[in-house]
Amino acid sequence: MHSVLVYLVGVTKSEAAAYFSANSQTGLREHWYFPNRADPVLSIRFPHAGSEFRDAETRASVVQVVGREPDLTIQFDVGGKHPGHRELREYLIDMLDEYSGVAVDDLSPHVWTLDELKADLRIAGFAFADHEAFRKAQTTGHVPRPAPHGTHEH
Repeated sequence: MHSVLVYLVGVTKSEAAAYFSANSQTGLREHWYFPNRADPVLSIRFPHAGSEFRDAETRASVVQVVGREPDLTIQFDVGGKHPGHRELREYLIDMLDEYSGVAVDDLSPHVWTLDELKADLRIAGFAFADHEAFRKAQTTGHVPRPAPHGTHEH
């Protein structure tokens, strides 16, 4: 299983919770599942206080791209029984069409924008949150190095 953090601006926690409740199946407390709780592809929640950013460098990169500190962080967990790459990307495109924000997957330090997700860009040879391709590359010994922010491949 792997995680993706999404950073939103101009949205409150209650607004995001209402969005998830309308577009996912509600679990316990502030936890949602997509497409359903019985066989989820995505698990959605608010991260614990203090775990909003992987490190100071990630925070600085997010602030640089967003233009300020984000108002809210959402954690998506993917890859239990299903790879979930396509579903996650589509879910985030819909969500980021509604709310302004960016995403960071745990493959690289790149901060993914809505336009990059819509274009299905490759960064350092990988699509957004494409852990299946990353694992395959590791088994072959050919793992591209992460590209600096702003470097894109089509």
